[in-house]
Amino acid sequence: MSLSNTNTWIRLAYMMLFTLLLMAARLVVTLVVIVQFLLVLVAGYDNENLRNLGQGLGKWIYQTVMFLTFNTESKPFPFDEWPEVDPAEGYSVRTVEEVEDGEFVEAEEDDDVPSFTASQDIEQLDDEQQQKDS
Repeated sequence: MSLSNTNTWIRLAYMMLFTLLLMAARLVVTLVVIVQFLLVLVAGYDNENLRNLGQGLGKWIYQTVMFLTFNTESKPFPFDEWPEVDPAEGYSVRTVEEVEDGEFVEAEEDDDVPSFTASQDIEQLDDEQQQKDS
């Protein structure tokens, strides 16, 4: 029976600990999001260290949720290594002058491309109705 199994009760203690840590991580992620946004507004680019912290926290949160929902028995950090951070490109605001001409592709006019505007759809319906009436 599970009630007398000490491993089940030990896991409950770990689950309570990780639930508290998960709530703290939520606050930290919120702060990272706010600070990153303010940095982009002021400086025009994000902070690499905060971006890496956000990615690491996101992976840790995933590992923690997997543990809490009994999808894995391995406990996340601090009982395991901190999740490895993959290099990310980052974000920066570029002015129109900084964008190269090669980044734009001129689209050719094509009548086969469907339209999602109401005026053209109404004209098409009118044409179809006239063809039916003929």
